[in-house]
Amino acid sequence: MKEENRQEKSRARVLTGFWVRTLCFVVLAISALGYAAYALIPKSDYGICSMLNFYNQPRDSIDVLVVGTSIGYAGVNTNVLWEEYGIAAYDLCSAEQPFWITYYQLKEALKTQKPKVILLDAKPAIYTQDYSKKGRIILSTYGILSPENRIAAIKASLEDQSKLRDYILVFPVLHNGYNKITEDMFAFPPTNGDRGSNWKGFIEEDAVEQHSRPSFVWNNVRRNINAREEEYVRKIFELAEEEGIPLFVVCLPNPDYNNDHMYMNYLWSIAEEYNVSGIEGEIGINYNDFELRYGLRYSSCFADWQHLNVKGSIIFSKKLGEDLKAWYDLPDRRGDEAYSTWQAAADEWYEKLPEFESSGVEAKQE
Repeated sequence: MKEENRQEKSRARVLTGFWVRTLCFVVLAISALGYAAYALIPKSDYGICSMLNFYNQPRDSIDVLVVGTSIGYAGVNTNVLWEEYGIAAYDLCSAEQPFWITYYQLKEALKTQKPKVILLDAKPAIYTQDYSKKGRIILSTYGILSPENRIAAIKASLEDQSKLRDYILVFPVLHNGYNKITEDMFAFPPTNGDRGSNWKGFIEEDAVEQHSRPSFVWNNVRRNINAREEEYVRKIFELAEEEGIPLFVVCLPNPDYNNDHMYMNYLWSIAEEYNVSGIEGEIGINYNDFELRYGLRYSSCFADWQHLNVKGSIIFSKKLGEDLKAWYDLPDRRGDEAYSTWQAAADEWYEKLPEFESSGVEAKQE
């Protein structure tokens, strides 16, 4: 009997050891595959990095959360908002981001942040496509860490749902990227385009393209926006309402605005239904309005037909900050040690300012 007990215990130890080794192997394999997938993901600051870097922000520290397209991250200069007004803002934007991506990124963001205002970029109202292109899906979704929002964002972006598994597994979509891997793609957290960990999502468009001021009759004519864009912008309004966070719709200035105007009128009419801004008599602001004058020049403040350059971002963000401070109860966070990364980000950026050719600032001669 004792011999049988010893044999039974021995078999139990062997079996336990087997399952422990198996579990360790599975954990190591999943970790290795996960890290390999992470390395394959392009660490673009045009979407992926701004989402990954968002997780590094202290909980409930962001007062103004900017969500939207590249117009948002090129135009809303978080460094200027901090330096001039002490506003703790973050640009959670990606290139050509439709409202369905904004919705799921916003759901993810509100898990850890309770901003005093959500600034919604109005640009997706002009997009006509029902779904997203492969490259834009990768840029806009692969920075989302929680499975539920990442998968939902991918699913909302795909016309062909049979490809959903490939995007979830990463490797089938990015398997051709091995020859493009660089050393910085292994860094975790990412280097954010060599901007460092203090970065708050603002991306410089460093070029100067001359444009003329848009010439058209300002009117109230509406053109229906894409049905899926409308579906998700309504979800965004409803989400903000559920969370009790003021949502402010902003149409950033761009030289091609005359083609956007009727779509914006329609978007404004949707916003009116929800009274999304929380400001009496205001549902947002369209900075293309001819009656607004704040020093922006079409001849020197744009990098291309829609993006503000560095100089333009400075001028625009000073005006935006002034308006935000007037309309919302936004504290001045300067001098607060809990917001030291905003100060560090601004200090680093202003030191580099003369290096940007589109800034209009001359570098000091040594």
